[in-house]
Amino acid sequence: VSRYGLVAMASSLDQIGPVTRTVADAAALTELIGGYDPNDSTSLNEPVPALTQAVETVAAQGSMKGLKVGVVKELSGEGYQQDVIDAFNATVEKLREAGAQIVEVSCPHFEYSLGAYYIIMPSEVSSNLARYDGMRYGLRVMPPAGVPQTAANMMAYTRETGFGDEVKRRIILGTYALSAGYYDAWYGSAQKVRTLIIDDFKKAFEKVDVLVGPTSPVTAFKFGEKTEDPMAMYAIDITTIPANLAGVPAMSIPAGLSDDGLPVGFQFLAPQQRDE
Repeated sequence: VSRYGLVAMASSLDQIGPVTRTVADAAALTELIGGYDPNDSTSLNEPVPALTQAVETVAAQGSMKGLKVGVVKELSGEGYQQDVIDAFNATVEKLREAGAQIVEVSCPHFEYSLGAYYIIMPSEVSSNLARYDGMRYGLRVMPPAGVPQTAANMMAYTRETGFGDEVKRRIILGTYALSAGYYDAWYGSAQKVRTLIIDDFKKAFEKVDVLVGPTSPVTAFKFGEKTEDPMAMYAIDITTIPANLAGVPAMSIPAGLSDDGLPVGFQFLAPQQRDE
């Protein structure tokens, strides 16, 4: 799916995908918006898989016989809400009842994905958002009366107004990670960890067709509840970050409700370019 028109956050991570009511709708919409786009230098010049046909074939079969499903050992444990784990296990059992073969797999470097992501992502944010300087396009905020009307001041007031707290936090983190003396120690090391995570996926997909795990370790928190604790917000990404780092297709589906009536997510991950 082309990323042309998307405001870049982190170029090696950004992805556009559909949000739909059903898997069949997701397949149809992906077929519609997918395909080569000369305006996106990262767009694959290859045909879009027959996703709708794949959904129809599985629906006609009425079973998952022959499908090997890998349960990722590292996507559970401390920090995971018990009712999220219960809903996940119940869904895995439904897959087993539908004929799927369930296998536990280990992806040992997944535990380092959070640390790698929160170095790579802010670094790319810092680089990408440097273009928003009020000069060439986008928002421009001039300094108020009494403040020297210089380019530097205009840039400062534009960025102060245009970027929110979280964006500023990521820019500062990334600028630090990319600064002289830290680039190799932080950004370079994070990219090496990324390669290890990609290798974990490759080894896992030699044994199974798809991997599964909870979409989030917890259910939804109240709006604004964690605003003052960015680290708690970041930690919730632990289950979905491996897919971003490795560039594999992933899909989240509803998997029931928690004890307090909130929805629980269940995710499937497939090998690269195996969206179907």
